[in-house]
Amino acid sequence: MLIYFHIDELARDSIVASSLKRAFESEGHKLFYGNRYLTESRLLKFHKLFDAIILPSLQHFIDTFPDASKLPSNIFILQTEAIAQATGTPRRLQGKYFGSDPVACAPWHKAVSCFLLWGEAHRQPFIDNYPEYVSKTSVVGHPRFSDLCFKHHNKEKNVKKIGFVSRFNFLNPSSGENPFSVIYRGMRYGNNLEHVFEGSMNKDIEDRVYTEVIDYRIMLQIMDSLDEEYELYVRPHPREDRNGWIDLSKKININLNVAEWDQPFGHWIEEIDILVTPPSTGLYDAFFRNKRVLVTHKITPHRRKHLLKQSDDNNQILDGCCTPESVDELVSRISLNDIPYNKEIVDPMLEQQVGSKFAKNSTSNIVDSILSFTSERSTNDSFIFYILLVASFTISYLRKLKFLLLGKEEQGSSFHYSIKRYLWIKNLSSPLIKK
Repeated sequence: MLIYFHIDELARDSIVASSLKRAFESEGHKLFYGNRYLTESRLLKFHKLFDAIILPSLQHFIDTFPDASKLPSNIFILQTEAIAQATGTPRRLQGKYFGSDPVACAPWHKAVSCFLLWGEAHRQPFIDNYPEYVSKTSVVGHPRFSDLCFKHHNKEKNVKKIGFVSRFNFLNPSSGENPFSVIYRGMRYGNNLEHVFEGSMNKDIEDRVYTEVIDYRIMLQIMDSLDEEYELYVRPHPREDRNGWIDLSKKININLNVAEWDQPFGHWIEEIDILVTPPSTGLYDAFFRNKRVLVTHKITPHRRKHLLKQSDDNNQILDGCCTPESVDELVSRISLNDIPYNKEIVDPMLEQQVGSKFAKNSTSNIVDSILSFTSERSTNDSFIFYILLVASFTISYLRKLKFLLLGKEEQGSSFHYSIKRYLWIKNLSSPLIKK
């Protein structure tokens, strides 16, 4: 069999591509991974070459195959971000499966072979809205929580490493756009972004930017308030320009380690001891890996007035987190190693949202589910695989040359599909352990 896996953001999705490649190849199948450029450059026009195509949302299905009368029947949806339901407003999650307009998008979600869900709670939107689809859902666990996605490295002793999660897509966009364009594109007024502002019709772009500025200022204040005995690490969001943090680290009087832009989040968080973050879905990664967590959203009380209903600030796992109400309290808690959490809240959320009890086997669960929904063919998939690989490298090197001529560099979703990058992804995950 030949399977296509779409890597939407390199640092986020490449580890899943790598682990799935190992698992499929151990079963005698080939997995081909592409990026946004390859997917959008009509490579999937030849969708019949693949036994299964794994995409991260229904919108990717629609964008890739816009003609509703010619839809393939080998599409699998595996989300890369699937914890929005835990905010108590499941609209964001449902949009990933059924589209922004479920009625207009009906041809596409009807054509999906199988929806691969992280946790059992994610089956509820299907039960509530499309019970006839329940038979084509499979709960597999969080794909990045697989044992194959762990790095398993040895940490230094007696060195306390503090990690900061950066989520400043408006302040520091990887697109390199003029701030006027970024703000215009994110406005509710005059733009078709109702799903972002659903339940918050009195809010607009200034509220979203305001919370980012507050979180950024608090993060810098915390960094500056910590003693030199700590090592500070920051993780830019995949849609941030990493150079913003790199330039800042050279100008401020803080010894700040900026994560490599292509490093998987799970590998980064394994290296740190304590996570300091605004509300983020990265909390699930931290708790799953038994890290201590401090969330900063209560440090400035008036920040709450600017929150959207769809914000991660409403994620129910926050009720179980340690949430200091001042920078001094946060720094003191780090110093005293006093960072509690409510296990009775956090553990059920992990189980419901990311399938924590079986997520370590998520890679094999995904493979088993796809194989159960797919019939093998008698074609020479190895030959097709290598032809596609050569074609993809050729296309990507031409694009890389264009980037060099324009003085652009690869970021997040715009990574180059070079031979070096292909081998890097292939070797990113941990080897399979033979049973």
